[in-house]
Amino acid sequence: MTVGVAMSFLALGLAACNATPTQHSASTTVSPPSAPAVQTPCPEPVTAIFGVRVNPVGAGFAGDLIHCLSVTGEATINDRLMEWPPQNRQLVAADSRSVVELEGSSADDSSTVVVFDLASGGRRSLGTLSQLGIGDPGPLGGVLSPDGTQLAIGGGHKLLLVQVQSAAVQTLATVAGDRWLMPLRWTTAGILATKVGYEGMGDFGLVKVDPASGTISVLNQGPNNQLAISPSGRFFATTAHVDLGDGPTVRYPWQNAIDLTGPDGTATRIITEKNHWFTPLDVSDDGLVLFASDSQTDPVAADMGIYVAKGGHPTQQLSSSFSGEWGPARFLDASRVLVSHLKGGTGASETSVDLELYRLCVDTAAACDISGTRTTAMVLTGTWPTVVTSIVVLPAAA
Repeated sequence: MTVGVAMSFLALGLAACNATPTQHSASTTVSPPSAPAVQTPCPEPVTAIFGVRVNPVGAGFAGDLIHCLSVTGEATINDRLMEWPPQNRQLVAADSRSVVELEGSSADDSSTVVVFDLASGGRRSLGTLSQLGIGDPGPLGGVLSPDGTQLAIGGGHKLLLVQVQSAAVQTLATVAGDRWLMPLRWTTAGILATKVGYEGMGDFGLVKVDPASGTISVLNQGPNNQLAISPSGRFFATTAHVDLGDGPTVRYPWQNAIDLTGPDGTATRIITEKNHWFTPLDVSDDGLVLFASDSQTDPVAADMGIYVAKGGHPTQQLSSSFSGEWGPARFLDASRVLVSHLKGGTGASETSVDLELYRLCVDTAAACDISGTRTTAMVLTGTWPTVVTSIVVLPAAA
């Protein structure tokens, strides 16, 4: 998962795996010691972990927080702040055992990578970014091994392997100095990662890294624009520009098409539409694609909002009232999704972001309105940009 500060208008366009990449800056300033965290046990069973960025109305906490969420039955939800008191913690990776977070007032090399134990509430430091060998500015991301004993963390032109219990670290793989290796999924076949630049929408290729030897195998040469990849890596969705006479065509070209690539490497065009900007939000191991249809400059149209595609056929599920209304989202299972919902709009004096659970309408050829199935998990008020930054649905719940 990648974490951190959004870059210009690409905040939605870059929400692929999982969230917008952290841009951490090299610094020699040591952050003041953080106050000891007081355990706030997560509700059980823990279904999902999500990060939020708070910009308060008036005085109050400003920064990144991590929440834990339990969904039982059809739609009984219990949301809780994972640790108290509130302080800057960005979500890096999570599984059913532990949550990896980046703690610090800013994402620089003095920020600390911390592991939070979901069962006990205990926490331990793996070291600062500088101590781990990540000192160069750029994106930062991480994934946990299937057994939860190792963390693959990408940053500073390398992929590091950290032992969660001992904090022992080794350099697993390196790339050219103008590229960053961002891990996306740790699968049975290896660690899936992309080679990315300091900024930009796409990448310079999708690769597989052997966690034992560090050998890099090239899966494609990219660019994988707005990449969303299924939990096992069987399917991935990307966007492309088709020349329909809309938007720029060279720098940040209009992303008016979505492609789904399956296990055999065959790509299927899911949708193409003039004057629409598509963002893949999640992909399931069965090939379901959850995506947002939006506008960057034109008024929002009736066919913009949240879609799900099954068998390559997209159907609208929710409609939009303004551009950027829908943020990160994840499949909870084949019929339910967690979706972040912005209210108030960009630039509004006061906004709120909700995390909402919906039941999908997937077995139909026509658009349907699922707004009546909504269960709200969280409402967070603030000023723009108070947003959900990332969502991780834990493997036991997926």
